Amino acid sequence: MGLPPDGRRGGRSDLPPPTTTTTTTEHSLTTRRDHIPAAEDLAHTVRDDAHTRRDLTHTGRDHIQSMESTTYLSSSTTSVDVVDAVSHRLRSSPTQHTVDPSRVSVSGPGVRLVSVSSQAEFTVSTPQPLRQEEVNVRITGPGKRVVPVATQDTSGGDVMAAFTPQDVGEYLVDVRVGDTRVPGSPFRCYVYNAQEIRVGTIPNGIVGRPVEFEIDGSSAGSGNLEILVNGGHVTSYVRNLGHQRFLASFVPHSAIRHTVEMRFNGEKVPGSPWSVEVMEGSGARVAVLGDSIKHFPAGQLSAFDISAANVSKEDIQVHIVSPAKRPVSYQLSESGENVYRVAFVTTEVGSYVVDVAVAGQKVQGSPFIAKAYDAGLIRVSDVPNGVVGQPCQFRVDASQAGEGQLEISINDGEVPNHVQVLGGGRCLVSFTPDTAKIHTIDIKFNGETVRGCPFVCRVADTSRVSLTLRHLELIPVGQPAAFNISVDGGGSAELTVTVRTPSHTTLPVRVSGSVRAGFIAEFKPVEVGAHTIIVNYNESAVSGTPFTCKVYDASKVGVSHLPRGAIGKSLQFVVDASEAGEGNLEISISAAGRNIPTQVHPQGSARFAVSFVPLEAIDHSINISFNKEPVQGSPFVAKVQADPNRIVVSGQSLAATAVGKTSFFTISNVTGSVEDVEVSVEGRGRKHQRAY
Repeated sequence: MGLPPDGRRGGRSDLPPPTTTTTTTEHSLTTRRDHIPAAEDLAHTVRDDAHTRRDLTHTGRDHIQSMESTTYLSSSTTSVDVVDAVSHRLRSSPTQHTVDPSRVSVSGPGVRLVSVSSQAEFTVSTPQPLRQEEVNVRITGPGKRVVPVATQDTSGGDVMAAFTPQDVGEYLVDVRVGDTRVPGSPFRCYVYNAQEIRVGTIPNGIVGRPVEFEIDGSSAGSGNLEILVNGGHVTSYVRNLGHQRFLASFVPHSAIRHTVEMRFNGEKVPGSPWSVEVMEGSGARVAVLGDSIKHFPAGQLSAFDISAANVSKEDIQVHIVSPAKRPVSYQLSESGENVYRVAFVTTEVGSYVVDVAVAGQKVQGSPFIAKAYDAGLIRVSDVPNGVVGQPCQFRVDASQAGEGQLEISINDGEVPNHVQVLGGGRCLVSFTPDTAKIHTIDIKFNGETVRGCPFVCRVADTSRVSLTLRHLELIPVGQPAAFNISVDGGGSAELTVTVRTPSHTTLPVRVSGSVRAGFIAEFKPVEVGAHTIIVNYNESAVSGTPFTCKVYDASKVGVSHLPRGAIGKSLQFVVDASEAGEGNLEISISAAGRNIPTQVHPQGSARFAVSFVPLEAIDHSINISFNKEPVQGSPFVAKVQADPNRIVVSGQSLAATAVGKTSFFTISNVTGSVEDVEVSVEGRGRKHQRAY
């Protein structure tokens, strides 16, 4: 909880906002302006299992604890018998393709912050009309209880959903179109109850003395607590007591009735406003006033006041010691009746010890610890362009800036942001834009604007862009390749297409067309391997890219010399596809129009030994193709000659034949005449013998 001081407008307490902190629990209190802790003050950090909470003090300090070359000719290294043809898939490592996200956006208070027992609404939208029956919404509240939700169509083609939360805490809103979650789902809605803010008794006060009272927000949920004393003209302070309990205080400067007002998320808390009677005290009163007694900017003139009645300037003694233990010079002057001003300038970031005494007596609270900071040492990096519905992140480094309160606001607080503490005064800030427009990021440190602000994040709606890339998964080298790009809706569109080669160069790409007619991107690959296609729309990557395109070269498939074959003896040759890229390698062997069984033996590195056994003394035709393209030299011819010392019997009827039909088979390499051949066929107990 952070209640930054404001001497003119009063105090504001940030009890971790559900929509702006990294995570928010049921009892965290927040605001849309994120207050990020510096590295030095870690005293009041609260942690649970799933979240890191940020506790911000009203004095402006933020306390945070750092928080395939695979082959398919055979499925194993053993040989595989394949009748007819052999198909082989050569792959590099499997490529993961990004699934195009749904073009659905969800907006409204029902997915952010709402009051208990009030109707919470949100809208589900798409570029095209959406029907109620297409949207599935499931809401679970504290204790994982399912909350009833009603949906209805709107006249604008959207779907409106509404529910009424009955308990304080975090609600998960799961939105799906069909069975697919929309981007950002499940959303988190934080439900609060301003009536659960409990304020202890506020006593009457005495001029120059603190008026203190307790605030208990442990049952109120998440939100923003605002404290105003006399309309903000009297500064208030807050100290974290833990467990969402706080000690608030203010120091009255005049004997008049003071009014204390409190609001939680804009709603009055029970009992507000309170009246506090302030009277003059008796005897001498000494008070040290001003923010500089707690924190001040290094390198700038700083000052605090000492209010002391019935004393002279000579009665006041001040000692200021720097972090390096060196004394700091100052000027003491009268600034009003019974008020003396101490002015000083320092350049060193860190903690200063300020000792104040009046007439030899230390004033109450002395020595004071004042923290020097330097907003000029805040570093913001990696502010990217964004995409609607996708998280956008940047880093803030406050490690050298000293202690203080860091405020981050996106589009004047309209866009929630989350903070992840990285430790050492560094944090990672993320937000999810829901509109395609320029987002401005404002960052302040102890109320001072950080150098470089406002930072600009250009957000594009890449769901308007659709691509056709599947046909480019495998393409030949040296041949033009093209794909279509469609952009829904009117308006201008800045499209850039980049194709990166395996050798990390960029190919020339020609993009033609218009938003209305669509675009065509063309390029010609010149080398084998994985090419990366990136399409940017208004400087943001389109969903589905980067896309990996595999380029192959069938002419790089090599086939070894084919030896002369002999009937009944295995004939072997080698196919080398190691330089051809990824693709399908097909091998088929035939003789006299009949397919020959083939065996394949993988040898590693996309090299294969292919063998077959010829049964006839005729030429055998070997057809080899890579991605349906014949390799160089295909079809190959294997010469097969007869073995003069061996008779060969061949024919399909030797294996199976039909009943009642004449069957044939061939006897080759017979040295005698037909009268010398005797054939015996046996079956079902009968024996047939005939000479030819």
